[in-house]
Amino acid sequence: MRLRILSREDNSLEIAFGGEGHTLLNLLQNLLLKQKGVKMAGYSKPHPLMDRSILFVNTDGDKPPEVALIEAAEEGKRLLKEFLEEFEKAARQVRRQDA
Repeated sequence: MRLRILSREDNSLEIAFGGEGHTLLNLLQNLLLKQKGVKMAGYSKPHPLMDRSILFVNTDGDKPPEVALIEAAEEGKRLLKEFLEEFEKAARQVRRQDA
């Protein structure tokens, strides 16, 4: 993954994600929109053949957009870890039933 800040103003951030598409950006967008203080979060993939997506974050000023993005990424990590634990637990149960 390659990250590049394209634009940074008082309460807004525009960052390019190289090598990432809808999967990660959609997750980050949804987690950002659930945060208090985030006014807008969205992303675009300028062209299907381009290997980059652009994430936009705008906050109300209570927290910088970088902090909001870090918090969203940490929440995503927590949710994915929780999913993985539950999936592994369910897979073990299936294996026991098949044995």
